[in-house]
Amino acid sequence: MNIKQMRKAANLTQQQLADKSGISRVTLTRIETGASNPSLESLRAIAHALGCTIDTLLNESVAS
Repeated sequence: MNIKQMRKAANLTQQQLADKSGISRVTLTRIETGASNPSLESLRAIAHALGCTIDTLLNESVAS
């Protein structure tokens, strides 16, 4: 499962996750599509918004 799949599993749109994490929707889109790598700060914000740890995000992203 990757960030996009985790977002969908949490029943969130990109805009909702962007708002919840405090990052822009464009940045989130780029992260989800692999067009850019997230900063540690972005990973921290996304993990917090999804209710998981950065480690979970990284392990889930690598496993996919």
